[in-house]
Amino acid sequence: MKNWKKIADGQNLQIPEADLERVAPALDELETRFRPLTKQIPDDVEPAITFSIQPEPSE
Repeated sequence: MKNWKKIADGQNLQIPEADLERVAPALDELETRFRPLTKQIPDDVEPAITFSIQPEPSE
């Protein structure tokens, strides 16, 4: 399993320890359930590294 505290610290997210302790089990469960699904993704599919929404042009 991933160490969510180290990930949060590495990204400088400044999440309180109590909050990390509360959400880590849910993140572990998501990882457990979704990791096997990644095997179904074809090798030629590029991952979405980042996603950002561009502002709509003003009218």
